Amino acid sequence: MSNPYFQFKQFTVWHDKCAMKVGTDGVLLGAWTSVGNARRILDVGTGTGLVALMLAQRSLQDAEIVALEIDEVAALQAEENAARSPWRERIEVIRADFKDYQSSDKFDVIVSNPPYFVDSLECPNRRRNAARHNDSLTYEELLAGVSELLAEDGAFTIVIPTDVTDKVKTIASAN
Repeated sequence: MSNPYFQFKQFTVWHDKCAMKVGTDGVLLGAWTSVGNARRILDVGTGTGLVALMLAQRSLQDAEIVALEIDEVAALQAEENAARSPWRERIEVIRADFKDYQSSDKFDVIVSNPPYFVDSLECPNRRRNAARHNDSLTYEELLAGVSELLAEDGAFTIVIPTDVTDKVKTIASAN
């Protein structure tokens, strides 16, 4: 049996309650996303809070991070992980559907490791399906929301499968 947590140098991410565990794509997204001079960062579909924590570690000391998660249990685990971290004061976990989320302030950086399966065979676990299949958040909905929330000179970073790259580029261009 694997560990119920993933240990980094400066923090630990517990993932025993989440449908999706810490994985390579999330770790790479947290390492590759450029945070430069970002003051406001949004992590869409934070899951365990992994990417939010990694970005907090790498960003300006006063940068605010909003970690958005639709799944109640995952949001609670993300809150616990953030509370145990050195950046607990800078990370706000919000349990909400991204399609309904609104903010009066724009974000300098938006990042997402979204559900990636499109029209694929689903497993019996409802929570795992929601985390893996884009039925609850399509690329069109994600990119339309990002377009509304991203600052004029902001940056959006996403992990997507290679087979949808052209589709996502087309949607992004339209937004």
